Amino acid sequence: MNIDIAIKFGSNEIIIYRKGYGIIAKEPAYLAVEENLKKFKIKAIGKDAEKLFNSQSSSVVVYQPILNSAIENEKMAVILMSEILKKLVINKFLINKINALVAVPTGLNEEQLILLKRVLYKSGISNITFVLNSVCARNSLNIDSHAYTMVVDIGKNITDISILNDYNYAFGRMYFLGGADMDKSITTFVSDNKDLTISDNESEKIKNEVASLYPNDTYRTDFVGQDENKKFIKETISANEVRVAISNVYDAIFKFVLDILKSSSKEICADIYNNGIMFVGGSSKIAGLYEYAKEKLDLPIIIPEDPADAVILGAGKFLNKTKEFLTIKLK
Repeated sequence: MNIDIAIKFGSNEIIIYRKGYGIIAKEPAYLAVEENLKKFKIKAIGKDAEKLFNSQSSSVVVYQPILNSAIENEKMAVILMSEILKKLVINKFLINKINALVAVPTGLNEEQLILLKRVLYKSGISNITFVLNSVCARNSLNIDSHAYTMVVDIGKNITDISILNDYNYAFGRMYFLGGADMDKSITTFVSDNKDLTISDNESEKIKNEVASLYPNDTYRTDFVGQDENKKFIKETISANEVRVAISNVYDAIFKFVLDILKSSSKEICADIYNNGIMFVGGSSKIAGLYEYAKEKLDLPIIIPEDPADAVILGAGKFLNKTKEFLTIKLK
């Protein structure tokens, strides 16, 4: 029995798409274990392990073996991937062969890809094909196959920018800037303007609830912070205040985009000026991004209906294709 899957390694998340089923797993890349001289016991993976990591429990060790799509701890990465792959519900009475199309960002070098491939083999995957996130994202929409498109993938810790068409990969670069920087900007804004201290987790909650790039957005949300006396205070923040806090991160990303266009050929620029820039990734879900990016970049803007999952959905579509597409070839 063959099982065909697509895997996306995000900044700190693993997503698995199974052919015929859709997305079957979406887990933060955390592994919690209980270790001593005689025993090694898995306590939790994914979201449950992340909760233990944030609580700083002394009874278990929490690992983050995959970070920014790269392997940080090979042994723990194999254990984590093996546990996540159990969600495939493999029939033990059949010989199962798992084929995986693996979506990765531009910035991984060959050594990192070889290590990732080794981890996946040890986790039980038989055949592995590497494809760039941007190739998968582009495949999620019906875009003119001959025209170049710029794909901007804004994740939690990294922003991956590529230029490609269906036949050629022209440019790619990974920047260490993303949603986590927006969380820190909100934390700083609250400290500077409301004299309260909040965690990055609380600022992420604020971002997810009311973040908007629309000017004068009136939505508001409550949060809890600590004053200088360590007293907990309930306060309110508006979407417009959040926009002031996070717009600098988007502006920095737009500057990367414009710098790349300045150094690109006339042919590529003409295609992008006609066909646009595609924004995907979790931080592309924010309200008002389309209008804000269009104003700042003065280019056509493409945002899929589900930008956070555009890469894995595009990778899933490749599982049904028989024609050749752009893959990463290792030496």
